[in-house]
Amino acid sequence: MVRIDMKFNGKHITSSQQLEREMKRSFEKTIEQGIRRAAGPGVRVKKTRNGFEAEGSPEQIERMKRRLR
Repeated sequence: MVRIDMKFNGKHITSSQQLEREMKRSFEKTIEQGIRRAAGPGVRVKKTRNGFEAEGSPEQIERMKRRLR
């Protein structure tokens, strides 16, 4: 068995399962930040169990979709 000893985002990692959890958490956080940044003013973004939902005018939603591409 190989022992891992490293730091990832300031956290001390000692197992592959812990590294997997921290990487997944980091990726999800980055994606959520990107979605919220693309929303812009006037668009409300909610995180639900089915994903993200955006509320706003059709023009604002279209602008958000273009920013996400």
